[in-house]
Amino acid sequence: MSPIKWRALRVTLNALIRSLHLYFGLFISPFVLLFAISVLVLNHAAFINRLRPIHELEPEYRQMSAFDFTGSDSLMAKKLLEQVNLDGEIEWITRTDTSFSFPLNKPGLTRWISLNRLTGRVTITGKEIGFFGATQFLHLMPGQHNAKMRGNSLLIKLWRVATDTLVYVVLFVSASGVFLWYYLRPERTLGIVSLSVGFVFLVIVAILLF
Repeated sequence: MSPIKWRALRVTLNALIRSLHLYFGLFISPFVLLFAISVLVLNHAAFINRLRPIHELEPEYRQMSAFDFTGSDSLMAKKLLEQVNLDGEIEWITRTDTSFSFPLNKPGLTRWISLNRLTGRVTITGKEIGFFGATQFLHLMPGQHNAKMRGNSLLIKLWRVATDTLVYVVLFVSASGVFLWYYLRPERTLGIVSLSVGFVFLVIVAILLF
Protein backbone atom coordinates (compact mmCIF):
# COMPACT_ATOMS: atom_id res chain seq x y z
CA MET A 1 0.00 0.00 0.00
CA SER A 2 1.38 3.38 -1.02
CA PRO A 3 2.04 6.05 1.65
CA ILE A 4 -0.77 8.22 0.21
CA LYS A 5 -3.34 5.42 0.42
CA TRP A 6 -2.13 4.49 3.89
CA ARG A 7 -2.50 8.08 5.06
CA ALA A 8 -6.02 8.26 3.60
CA LEU A 9 -6.97 4.98 5.29
CA ARG A 10 -5.61 6.22 8.62
CA VAL A 11 -7.59 9.48 8.33
CA THR A 12 -10.78 7.52 7.52
CA LEU A 13 -10.21 5.08 10.39
CA ASN A 14 -9.49 7.94 12.78
CA ALA A 15 -12.72 9.70 11.79
CA LEU A 16 -14.73 6.48 12.15
CA ILE A 17 -13.35 5.71 15.61
CA ARG A 18 -13.88 9.32 16.68
CA SER A 19 -17.56 9.15 15.65
CA LEU A 20 -18.12 5.77 17.30
CA HIS A 21 -16.38 6.98 20.46
CA LEU A 22 -18.64 10.03 20.61
CA TYR A 23 -21.98 8.33 19.91
CA PHE A 24 -21.30 5.17 21.90
CA GLY A 25 -20.24 7.40 24.78
CA LEU A 26 -23.53 9.28 24.55
CA PHE A 27 -25.43 5.99 24.33
CA ILE A 28 -23.97 4.57 27.55
CA SER A 29 -24.08 7.82 29.53
CA PRO A 30 -27.58 7.16 31.02
CA PHE A 31 -26.46 3.68 32.14
CA VAL A 32 -23.25 5.06 33.66
CA LEU A 33 -25.34 7.68 35.49
CA LEU A 34 -27.63 4.93 36.83
CA PHE A 35 -24.68 2.92 38.13
CA ALA A 36 -23.14 6.06 39.65
CA ILE A 37 -26.38 6.80 41.54
CA SER A 38 -26.59 3.17 42.70
CA VAL A 39 -23.07 3.32 44.15
CA LEU A 40 -24.00 6.43 46.13
CA VAL A 41 -27.09 4.59 47.39
CA LEU A 42 -24.98 1.59 48.44
CA ASN A 43 -22.45 3.79 50.22
CA HIS A 44 -24.94 6.18 51.87
CA ALA A 45 -28.00 4.00 52.48
CA ALA A 46 -28.99 5.68 55.77
CA PHE A 47 -29.01 9.15 54.20
CA ILE A 48 -30.97 7.96 51.15
CA ASN A 49 -33.55 6.26 53.38
CA ARG A 50 -34.15 9.56 55.18
CA LEU A 51 -34.78 11.26 51.85
CA ARG A 52 -37.23 8.60 50.73
CA PRO A 53 -38.51 6.43 53.63
CA ILE A 54 -39.44 2.82 52.85
CA HIS A 55 -43.20 2.25 52.60
CA GLU A 56 -44.54 -0.97 54.13
CA LEU A 57 -47.34 -2.70 52.18
CA GLU A 58 -50.42 -4.32 53.65
CA PRO A 59 -50.02 -8.12 53.97
CA GLU A 60 -51.84 -10.32 51.46
CA TYR A 61 -53.08 -13.85 52.03
CA ARG A 62 -53.74 -16.68 49.58
CA GLN A 63 -55.07 -20.16 50.25
CA MET A 64 -53.55 -23.14 48.45
CA SER A 65 -55.75 -26.19 48.08
CA ALA A 66 -52.81 -28.43 47.17
CA PHE A 67 -49.11 -28.03 46.55
CA ASP A 68 -46.47 -30.45 45.28
CA PHE A 69 -43.42 -30.34 47.55
CA THR A 70 -41.27 -32.59 45.37
CA GLY A 71 -38.26 -31.27 43.50
CA SER A 72 -35.56 -28.75 44.28
CA ASP A 73 -36.15 -25.63 46.37
CA SER A 74 -35.78 -23.34 43.34
CA LEU A 75 -38.30 -25.40 41.34
CA MET A 76 -40.77 -25.32 44.23
CA ALA A 77 -40.38 -21.56 44.57
CA LYS A 78 -41.11 -21.03 40.88
CA LYS A 79 -44.18 -23.30 41.10
CA LEU A 80 -45.45 -21.31 44.07
CA LEU A 81 -45.01 -18.02 42.20
CA GLU A 82 -47.01 -19.38 39.28
CA GLN A 83 -49.88 -20.34 41.58
CA VAL A 84 -50.01 -16.98 43.37
CA ASN A 85 -49.51 -15.12 40.05
CA LEU A 86 -46.38 -13.20 41.02
CA ASP A 87 -43.01 -12.75 39.38
CA GLY A 88 -39.65 -11.41 40.44
CA GLU A 89 -36.20 -12.51 41.47
CA ILE A 90 -35.98 -15.26 44.09
CA GLU A 91 -33.31 -14.87 46.75
CA TRP A 92 -32.34 -17.37 49.46
CA ILE A 93 -34.92 -20.01 50.30
CA THR A 94 -35.80 -21.21 53.80
CA ARG A 95 -37.46 -24.63 54.05
CA THR A 96 -38.59 -26.44 57.18
CA ASP A 97 -41.09 -29.20 57.97
CA THR A 98 -43.84 -26.61 58.48
CA SER A 99 -42.90 -23.66 56.25
CA PHE A 100 -41.40 -22.65 52.93
CA SER A 101 -40.39 -19.01 52.42
CA PHE A 102 -38.17 -16.71 50.38
CA PRO A 103 -37.72 -13.03 49.42
CA LEU A 104 -39.03 -11.94 46.02
CA ASN A 105 -37.49 -8.77 44.60
CA LYS A 106 -38.20 -6.42 41.71
CA PRO A 107 -36.80 -2.92 41.07
CA GLY A 108 -38.40 -0.65 43.65
CA LEU A 109 -40.34 -3.45 45.35
CA THR A 110 -39.35 -6.29 47.67
CA ARG A 111 -41.69 -9.00 48.99
CA TRP A 112 -41.50 -11.91 51.38
CA ILE A 113 -43.41 -15.06 50.37
CA SER A 114 -44.20 -17.53 53.14
CA LEU A 115 -46.14 -20.77 52.73
CA ASN A 116 -47.46 -22.69 55.73
CA ARG A 117 -47.01 -26.29 54.62
CA LEU A 118 -49.58 -27.57 57.12
CA THR A 119 -52.46 -25.23 56.29
CA GLY A 120 -51.58 -24.24 52.72
CA ARG A 121 -51.85 -20.55 53.57
CA VAL A 122 -49.53 -18.17 51.75
CA THR A 123 -48.61 -14.87 53.41
CA ILE A 124 -47.22 -12.09 51.20
CA THR A 125 -45.63 -9.09 52.87
CA GLY A 126 -43.69 -6.36 51.13
CA LYS A 127 -42.32 -2.85 51.00
CA GLU A 128 -41.76 -0.24 48.35
CA ILE A 129 -38.13 0.86 48.29
CA GLY A 130 -38.51 3.56 45.62
CA PHE A 131 -36.27 4.71 42.78
CA PHE A 132 -33.04 4.79 44.77
CA GLY A 133 -33.60 1.29 46.10
CA ALA A 134 -34.36 0.16 42.57
CA THR A 135 -30.98 1.43 41.32
CA GLN A 136 -29.26 -0.54 44.08
CA PHE A 137 -31.16 -3.69 43.12
CA LEU A 138 -30.27 -3.28 39.42
CA HIS A 139 -26.62 -2.63 40.29
CA LEU A 140 -26.34 -5.94 42.15
CA MET A 141 -28.63 -8.00 39.92
CA PRO A 142 -26.41 -9.09 36.98
CA GLY A 143 -24.09 -11.06 39.29
CA GLN A 144 -23.90 -14.85 39.49
CA HIS A 145 -25.12 -15.13 43.09
CA ASN A 146 -28.05 -17.57 43.07
CA ALA A 147 -27.67 -17.76 39.27
CA LYS A 148 -30.09 -20.71 38.94
CA MET A 149 -32.90 -18.63 40.43
CA ARG A 150 -32.23 -15.42 38.48
CA GLY A 151 -33.93 -14.09 35.38
CA ASN A 152 -37.52 -14.99 36.29
CA SER A 153 -39.00 -11.71 35.05
CA LEU A 154 -38.78 -10.23 31.56
CA LEU A 155 -37.31 -6.98 32.90
CA ILE A 156 -34.33 -8.75 34.48
CA LYS A 157 -33.76 -10.90 31.40
CA LEU A 158 -33.52 -7.70 29.34
CA TRP A 159 -31.44 -6.01 32.03
CA ARG A 160 -28.84 -8.79 31.93
CA VAL A 161 -28.47 -8.34 28.17
CA ALA A 162 -28.28 -4.55 28.60
CA THR A 163 -25.54 -4.78 31.24
CA ASP A 164 -23.50 -7.15 29.09
CA THR A 165 -23.83 -4.74 26.18
CA LEU A 166 -22.87 -1.85 28.43
CA VAL A 167 -19.63 -3.56 29.47
CA TYR A 168 -18.60 -4.22 25.87
CA VAL A 169 -19.36 -0.63 24.85
CA VAL A 170 -17.46 0.76 27.85
CA LEU A 171 -14.45 -1.37 26.85
CA PHE A 172 -14.68 -0.01 23.31
CA VAL A 173 -15.04 3.60 24.49
CA SER A 174 -12.02 3.16 26.77
CA ALA A 175 -9.88 1.58 24.05
CA SER A 176 -10.95 4.12 21.42
CA GLY A 177 -10.27 6.94 23.89
CA VAL A 178 -6.68 5.73 24.30
CA PHE A 179 -6.36 5.41 20.50
CA LEU A 180 -7.63 8.94 19.89
CA TRP A 181 -5.45 10.33 22.66
CA TYR A 182 -2.36 8.72 21.12
CA TYR A 183 -2.83 10.69 17.88
CA LEU A 184 -3.26 14.00 19.73
CA ARG A 185 0.45 14.75 20.13
CA PRO A 186 0.01 17.92 22.26
CA GLU A 187 -1.98 15.89 24.81
CA ARG A 188 0.38 12.92 25.10
CA THR A 189 2.35 14.11 28.12
CA LEU A 190 -0.71 15.08 30.16
CA GLY A 191 -2.43 11.88 29.06
CA ILE A 192 0.47 9.75 30.29
CA VAL A 193 0.36 11.56 33.64
CA SER A 194 -3.42 11.01 33.92
CA LEU A 195 -3.15 7.30 33.07
CA SER A 196 -0.29 6.85 35.53
CA VAL A 197 -2.15 8.56 38.37
CA GLY A 198 -5.24 6.47 37.66
CA PHE A 199 -3.19 3.26 37.61
CA VAL A 200 -1.42 4.13 40.87
CA PHE A 201 -4.77 4.92 42.52
CA LEU A 202 -6.15 1.57 41.32
CA VAL A 203 -3.15 -0.31 42.73
CA ILE A 204 -3.51 1.46 46.10
CA VAL A 205 -7.23 0.58 46.31
CA ALA A 206 -6.50 -3.03 45.32
CA ILE A 207 -3.83 -3.34 48.02
CA LEU A 208 -6.22 -1.94 50.64
CA LEU A 209 -8.95 -4.37 49.53
CA PHE A 210 -6.77 -7.46 49.72
